[in-house]
Amino acid sequence: MPALYIDPLLDFLDINPEQLLGRLTNGLAQEGFDTTTLTTFSWLREIAELQTAFRGLLVLLPSAAQWTILFEYVLPIVGQRVDCVLLAEDVIYAIEYKGGSSATARSALQQAQEYALNLVDFHEASRHRTAIPIAVGAFRTSIPLDITSEHQGAAISPGELPDTIFRSQSTWGGKCPFIQAGEWNQSRYFPVPTIVQAASAIYRDHNVKELARSRAGTDNLETTQLAVTNLVLDARLRGVKKLLVITGVPGAGKTLAGLNAVQLLAHELDLDVEQASFLSGNGPLVAVIQEALRRSIGSRTRGAARSVRSRVREVHRFVRDSYGSSVAPADRLIVFDEAQRAWTAAKNLKKFGRDVSEPEMVLEIMGRHKGWAVIVALVGGGQEIHGGEAGLAAWGDAIVKHTDWEVITSPEAVLGGPSVAGSRLFREGCAEVPRLKREASLHLAISKRSFETDITAAWVNAVLDGRADEANTLASRGLPICVTRDIQAARSWLRAKAKGNRRAGLIASSGAARLRADGVETPTFNFLGGIDYVKWFLEPAGDHRSSNQLEIALSEFEMQGLEIDVAGLLWGGDLVFPGGQVVARSLRGRQWCAVVGTGDPQASADDPRTRIQNKYRVLLTRFRKGMVIFVPLGSADDLTRAPLDFDGVYDYLLRCGVRPLT
Repeated sequence: MPALYIDPLLDFLDINPEQLLGRLTNGLAQEGFDTTTLTTFSWLREIAELQTAFRGLLVLLPSAAQWTILFEYVLPIVGQRVDCVLLAEDVIYAIEYKGGSSATARSALQQAQEYALNLVDFHEASRHRTAIPIAVGAFRTSIPLDITSEHQGAAISPGELPDTIFRSQSTWGGKCPFIQAGEWNQSRYFPVPTIVQAASAIYRDHNVKELARSRAGTDNLETTQLAVTNLVLDARLRGVKKLLVITGVPGAGKTLAGLNAVQLLAHELDLDVEQASFLSGNGPLVAVIQEALRRSIGSRTRGAARSVRSRVREVHRFVRDSYGSSVAPADRLIVFDEAQRAWTAAKNLKKFGRDVSEPEMVLEIMGRHKGWAVIVALVGGGQEIHGGEAGLAAWGDAIVKHTDWEVITSPEAVLGGPSVAGSRLFREGCAEVPRLKREASLHLAISKRSFETDITAAWVNAVLDGRADEANTLASRGLPICVTRDIQAARSWLRAKAKGNRRAGLIASSGAARLRADGVETPTFNFLGGIDYVKWFLEPAGDHRSSNQLEIALSEFEMQGLEIDVAGLLWGGDLVFPGGQVVARSLRGRQWCAVVGTGDPQASADDPRTRIQNKYRVLLTRFRKGMVIFVPLGSADDLTRAPLDFDGVYDYLLRCGVRPLT
């Protein structure tokens, strides 16, 4: 959305502040926003102080007269409005103005940093540009410009602005072609929010098509959403039951599509909130999303907590509470996230004394409805990390027994494509399913999580399969991952990248049993009993419970389905690469023992070797902006930390195209 005001800097210096104020207030009114007396006063003061500051800038840098200034530039969807943007030849200044003296320099600068980073990451005309954040206000203590980092910026008084911009321009200006202001103002903005941000936005009634765009434009996430909507509406119209199977590569937006389906269809079908639910067996994911939604709609909103809990729920509890009854559940539509992780009959027997698989239970529960019902199964692959997960084929086994259900599935699920790690919906020799339809739009092929690259999933698969040359070729296309043997260097890199509201955090395999020697507690459930992982994901930097403190490493169990902007992966001794071979291990007593697997993709959930590989498949795909991998040096005096093992890991990662951290 264009700015409310745009002009050459010289024209801005000549405009009457009252006239500009009228343009700003009228612009907001046309967008449906009212301005307060406080807003009006703040704008007048901002205009006057910036006019004075920029007159001083022209004395230092006369060519700045031709620069372009914009007021109230909107970053769509994420709900951000930049107070002032200065387009200075080839440099972008994101200026956050704070009237009065209530804001701290640090919080104001953090806000400006977030604007600058969002422009560089998601604003098409700002890609590969330099964006410098500057907070301007009457701060008790200023934060001077740091010329070693373009994204560090400064928090200064209006009087310090001319010299700060002059120094910034001397350092970073003149390196790229000039920005065309008109094109920049009209440029497309493609936000790629975190799953937490997306869930909150969806709950505030934003549509997925506004949230899930890539830099190249819209892709098939919107197409998938439209297909799901039409298929559900058709089921309701004809009074039939449907199982929709959606596949996708890690980070492609399956969870996002599922959350949006629940919210959107609840409105379109005029359902009560209890009649459309997002279900997941991933406890941490459910807990984090529930808390994020509760915060986004306000804890004081009447019924907020109940509404969130009814819309986003834990699947095993839903099955446990609903199975064995003859009454149909309130839900006509359920979205089952990571449906391939549904429990086997053996696990259900152990947990609840019911010798039946979870897919069969879900089909039986939803099949009680008279008329229509829809199950949307979101299916990934290669991320089975728990024992007792039934796998994709369990849904095929169950649907063969429930022939009244129509099955509309991605071709990947039938053919056993790479996104499902070779698993298939129907086993070989399975009888023909009469009501089966393949629908290409139910496959999500583009990863959105790592928005700096589209090769992360393929690269990770090549690394974990021992295909180093292929991984190296993929990495040459742009891999935002580096490696170091120094954990303090890794922490410094993470802190430098975690500007604005970006999150950094340490992650490690639950089998990385000897990280304690490097000063990090092993991320096991026993240790994490005292850690609130919801706050690890949601609390801001400066809170000792936040991921940004870089004190606590979460494991694949807490990270699965979630993500952080920059991740520090601490490599353990449970996956090593002697001679380029992939060797999974477990620590037994004082020595590591190789774990042998079956190699059967249909049995991967109960294959111990595959589960170890999948731990790293999960962890290596948790970052959005970038990742640093820490490989310990080990110790010659400790057999559980043999230097030769870790040297092999480091050398193998280099062969796979990971660049050393400098």
